[in-house]
Amino acid sequence: MIIISALDNSGQRHASDLVRLLRGKLRDEQFIGIGGQELAEAGCELIHDISDNSAMLTGVIGAMKWAIPAYRKLQKLMDTGKVKLVVLVDSPTFNLPLARAAKKRGIKTFYYIAPQTWAWAESRVKKIKARVDRLAVILPFEEAYFRRFGIDAHYVGHPFIYHVKQARIDAELDGRLKTIAAKRLLIMPGSRRGVVHQMLPAQLRIARSLAARLGPICVCVTAWPKLKDEICTIVREQGFEVSIDDLGAHDAVAVFTKQHPTLIANADLVLATSGTGTLEVAWHGRPMIIMYNASRLTYHLLGRWLIRTKHLSLINILAGRSLAPEFMPYIRDEANITETAEELLTRADRASSLGRNLRSLLTSLDTDTNPAEHTAELILDLIKT
Repeated sequence: MIIISALDNSGQRHASDLVRLLRGKLRDEQFIGIGGQELAEAGCELIHDISDNSAMLTGVIGAMKWAIPAYRKLQKLMDTGKVKLVVLVDSPTFNLPLARAAKKRGIKTFYYIAPQTWAWAESRVKKIKARVDRLAVILPFEEAYFRRFGIDAHYVGHPFIYHVKQARIDAELDGRLKTIAAKRLLIMPGSRRGVVHQMLPAQLRIARSLAARLGPICVCVTAWPKLKDEICTIVREQGFEVSIDDLGAHDAVAVFTKQHPTLIANADLVLATSGTGTLEVAWHGRPMIIMYNASRLTYHLLGRWLIRTKHLSLINILAGRSLAPEFMPYIRDEANITETAEELLTRADRASSLGRNLRSLLTSLDTDTNPAEHTAELILDLIKT
């Protein structure tokens, strides 16, 4: 039996690639754990489906009602003596304690997509060294970073970038977008329910302010299908008409549950919530503004003492400088974002330069091989040792 623990949308998607490959090699093995529908479809029996809560445990209190029972179920599985490996994917708040439970029972642990201890909470490095047998990292510099602490770390490539490369542009929508004379503004509010409710109203207010300054703007919003209805409600509450998976009337906000790569590739500017989606925008070389709206109180009481990087967005951390405008960890003044957005929409030279620099930044993450293949090889080797 192999336990898989993947607590967010992107993590469970990458875990599903891994399970498919492992099932081909370990045909008699049972996979069981925590994840979403893609992980279930890959052949993993779920003791908890994250599809409804989609939590990375940033809202710890709200997650307790399912996280504690799920943790206990996994412990009981470990106590059967049938578990030969625990595979942990990102989400260190839940997964590091799970790694400790496995280690106490003499079960091997493998961590895929390492906690970003180089950015904040470096104290977790000691826990990783003590509890994790092997680590698969997805950023080039992470292998040397973790090995410096004596951790068996291996760079496998970035799975998100690999999947972004496989995505195809929809010719029909691409053609329609290119005929629009107005500026094309894309809003990416994120994939987690709580974050969407925090970010989207502010992003829509910024879009309205831009339209007041610049005239009609084509506004599109990316939406995970499970959040479509809530996103449409938020858009209407902000006073906009809504069209779904279609551009619709010129003054309506178009909410798309699919064809996101085509929308990104045609955007004159993206208002992006901080997260892995910013990598997709950078891959397409489109200018963007990155933002987040965390609790001010939590940040000032705790966050600012733990964060070790000058920049907070992954893009700027990778760049080592303020490449893309970021407004984090919370929005202090929407007017400042509006002014920055207006400049990028009206100064083609600056927008073009930003897009080129973003695309160039991701050269080191480019891969033609599915990182899950390398990761599966590392897991099989760990099982044998």
